Amino acid sequence: MTKQTQTFQAETKELLDLMIHSLYSHREIFLRELISNASDAIEKLKFESLTNNALAGMTTDFEIRLETDKDKKTLSITDNGIGMSLDEVVKNIGTIAHSGTKSFMKIRQEMKEHPELIGQFGVGFYSAFMVADRVTLSTKKAGSSTGVLWESEGNGTYTVEEAPREQGHGTTITLHLKDLTKDSQKDSPKTAGDEEGDVQDFTDTWTLKEIVKKYSDFVSFPIKMKVSREKPIENDKDGKTETVIEDETLNSQKALWLRPPSEITKEQYTEFYRHLSHDWIEPLKTIHYKAEGTMEFTSILFLPAQKPFNYDYRDRKIGLSLYVKRVFIKGDCEELLPPYLRFVQGMVDSDDLSLNVSREILQQDRQIVRIKKALTSKVLSSLKELIEGDRTSYEKFWNHFGSTLKEGIAMEPGQAEKLQDLALFHTTESEKLTSLQDYVTRMKPAQKAIYYITGDSLSQLQNSPYLEKLRTKGLEVLLMTDKVDAWVASSMRNYGDKPFQSIVSENLDISTDEEKKAEEEKLKVAEEKYKPILDVMQSTLKEQIKEVKLTDRLTESPVCLVSSGNEASAHMERLLESMGQAIPKAKRVLEINPQHPLYEKMLNLPKTQQEDWAEILYQQALLNEGSQIENPQRYSQKIANLMISMGNH
Repeated sequence: MTKQTQTFQAETKELLDLMIHSLYSHREIFLRELISNASDAIEKLKFESLTNNALAGMTTDFEIRLETDKDKKTLSITDNGIGMSLDEVVKNIGTIAHSGTKSFMKIRQEMKEHPELIGQFGVGFYSAFMVADRVTLSTKKAGSSTGVLWESEGNGTYTVEEAPREQGHGTTITLHLKDLTKDSQKDSPKTAGDEEGDVQDFTDTWTLKEIVKKYSDFVSFPIKMKVSREKPIENDKDGKTETVIEDETLNSQKALWLRPPSEITKEQYTEFYRHLSHDWIEPLKTIHYKAEGTMEFTSILFLPAQKPFNYDYRDRKIGLSLYVKRVFIKGDCEELLPPYLRFVQGMVDSDDLSLNVSREILQQDRQIVRIKKALTSKVLSSLKELIEGDRTSYEKFWNHFGSTLKEGIAMEPGQAEKLQDLALFHTTESEKLTSLQDYVTRMKPAQKAIYYITGDSLSQLQNSPYLEKLRTKGLEVLLMTDKVDAWVASSMRNYGDKPFQSIVSENLDISTDEEKKAEEEKLKVAEEKYKPILDVMQSTLKEQIKEVKLTDRLTESPVCLVSSGNEASAHMERLLESMGQAIPKAKRVLEINPQHPLYEKMLNLPKTQQEDWAEILYQQALLNEGSQIENPQRYSQKIANLMISMGNH
C-alpha cells in the first residue's frame, strides 16, 4: 500500500487543536497516558494468547522502553504488545470513541477545565501533541506479516502506509518535541510548563525517571531506559572510571495489591486509582481487602469523590479489572459487582479462577458469584462506616451517587435492609438530609407509618397540596425527587417494624380512631349537601377519572388526584414515559375538599357552569401532582371565561 493522506474526524481535529494551542498545565501527563496505552497493549496480547496458540510464543520478556535523542529532540515509547493492523490504526487514531455533537461538546468543555483528565475521555494518545509538533507511530499486529507507519503534525491530516517493522509485533510512538519555551512566553508562569511553572525537558533522563516514578511505578511490566553510568575500570589501581551505557528499570513493577496495606502510602493508592479511573481527584475512600480461607482473592476498591463526566452515558463501560494469578484477564468486568455499585472503581486478583476464563464462564462461575457477594458486602460495610464516622463526606458521596445506590433497594431485596440504612432523604422537617433511622426517632408516638411522596423537584413537593393535613398534625414526610425514586419507593415495604406509606394513595390513614369517627360524620353531612355537584363532576369527568369523592386530606387546596389500590402513581407513569416504556394510564380518584368555599358557590351555578368548573378543577389537580394538562388552550380559555363572568358580578 502506498502512503495515503487522510483527514481526521471533525471532533478529533478540534481535540488536536485544543491539545496544541490551549492545554499547558500538567503537560507531563502525556507520558502517563502513553505508558498506560503501552501497558494495555501488552495485557491484551497476554489475554489473546490464552485462547490463540499462535500467539503463545510471543508472551515472554514483555517490556516498555523509553528512548531519547537530545540532538534530534525526540522521545520514543516502545512496547512489545498486541500492536495494531492498518484498519485498527485508522479506527483508533483517526476518530474518537464518543461521537455526537452533544457528547463532544461536553468532552471539549471538560478538557478545557480539567486537562489532567485526558485519559478519562478515551483520547490519551492525543496528549502527545501537548509536547510534540510531529508524532510518528510504527506498529505491527501480533501474528501479522505487515507493519503500519502513521504520522501527523496535528494539523488536521495524517499519513498512513504499510511499512516493515524490524522490532516485530508491538508499537513505537516517536514524539518530535516542541520548543516549549515559546509556549511559556505566551502564558503565565504557573501554566507554562509543569504545575510548578518550570519548562520541562522531556529528553532529560532524570525528568523522565521522576515522571515514571510519580505516575507509573505500579505498572506491572518493566519500563526500561538506557542510561549512562560511571563504573570503575576493572583492575585499574588508580581508580579510574569509564562511562558505560546500561539498561535501567524505572518502575518497581510490584503489583500494589500484593503489598501489605501498612507499606502503601496514601499517595501510592491515589496514583493507582488515577491509573484505573483517569480521575485526577483523590478518591473519597480506599478499600484494600484480602479474603482468605475457602475463597482467596485480593482487591483494591475505590469510592470516587465525584461523578465522572460520562457517568450517565449509556455506552459507558463499568466494572472492575479482573486478574487471575496476577495475569490481567478483563477490564470493565461487570460480573464482579451489582449494577447499583457501578460507581466503584478498582481491581480483583484471584488464584481460584482458571486462566482461560471466558465471558460466558464469568457469568456462571461459582467463584465469581462468591467474590461478587463478598465484595458487595465489603463495599456496603465500608459505606456504613463512612456514614457513621464521617457524615459530611458521606453526604458529598450521596449527592453524586445516592440515586445509583438506591437502585439496589428495588434490584436486590436481600440487601434492602442494609441499603435502607445507607439512604438519605430530604424531608418536610429539615433542610438537611436525613436517614431513615433519624426519621424513625422523630416519629410521633401514635404515627402509623413512614410517609413519603415522589416528584420531579424539591420545590414542587414542598408546596404540594398532599402535605396539607400532615403538616397540621406535625407529621414528617420524605420528599423523594430522584428519577429512580418512584421505582424504588414501590419496592420499599418496611423499615424495621414501620411500614412505608405514600401520601398520594387513596386510603391515607393518619388519624386516630376518635378523629376518624368525627371526620366521617362531617363528610357524611357534606356528602348529602354536595351530592348534586359530585354527580355533575362524575358525569363530566367520567372519561378521565375513576370516581369523585369527598376527602379530609386537604385543608387549603380544593382538589387533588390520588391513586387507588396498587396502581402506578402519576409520577411513576411520567418516569416510564420518559424511558420510552409508557403503560396504559390508570384512572385515578378525584378527591375534593368540602371545606373549600368555592363549592358553596358552585352549588348555585347553572349546570353548564358547574361542568366548566369541574373541568378546571380536574386540570388544576393534574398541575398540582406535576402532570401535564391535556388541552392547555381549552384550559386557558375556560379560566379566561371564568374571570370575565366573575367580573360581571
